[in-house]
Amino acid sequence: MWTTGAIAGPPTLSVHVILIFMPIELPVELKKCPLCGVQVPENDMRECSICHSTFCLYCAMNEYGKIFCSKRCRGFFFWGDSDENEKEY
Repeated sequence: MWTTGAIAGPPTLSVHVILIFMPIELPVELKKCPLCGVQVPENDMRECSICHSTFCLYCAMNEYGKIFCSKRCRGFFFWGDSDENEKEY
């Protein structure tokens, strides 16, 4: 019989404990971001699509479906190289 509002004491039926095994986390190697100087896990480091420098996920600039390290690299991707070096035929 169920009681409401009062604690009836310990359960009279057998209680089974379910153990959940969690995988042991391996120590994560930290790397220092050259842009902001913060120590971040190696998985949070990214590489620029233009200059191939490494930087942390928090410094990343996500534009045009790519990851860039700075506004300069983002602009270079969008605008390309200047036309001064090209020869006109």
